[in-house]
Amino acid sequence: MIVLALEVVAVVAMGFYYHKVSGQAARLEEKVAQAEHKLHPGRSGAMTAVADAQQTGAEIKVANQVIMQLSLPWSELFDALEEANSSNIALLGIEPDAGKRLVRLRGEAKNSAALFAYIRILQANKAMTSVYLKHQQVQEQNPEKPIRFTLDASWT
Repeated sequence: MIVLALEVVAVVAMGFYYHKVSGQAARLEEKVAQAEHKLHPGRSGAMTAVADAQQTGAEIKVANQVIMQLSLPWSELFDALEEANSSNIALLGIEPDAGKRLVRLRGEAKNSAALFAYIRILQANKAMTSVYLKHQQVQEQNPEKPIRFTLDASWT
């Protein structure tokens, strides 16, 4: 259920991000058009067409980036994480990078054995490849001494 909730939060966050980026792009385009009009009040139609083509190209690039994020294989990714679910692991964050087909997982393990078992389960999953432990740190201030970790994994 936690992973499903994280999935919903991620999708909603991507929607808000898309809305924010679209609004920012529109505001910036308007400012550029105003600045160009002040600099070149008698600009010819050919120059306007070139500027419009450049603007459209930039908008397409932003839209493609958003589409790439939204078209991630979320269900396969979350299925792999659910399969590796353990009471000894608390997953604290999931950060996908669509361009690199990489996902960064942040979490906390009760002990090193639980952490390495979690990594082995992820490595055995056919949806995940190249699972690497990027960082680990024992939480000395906690009496149970859990291990905070960061994993990077590629997905197929």
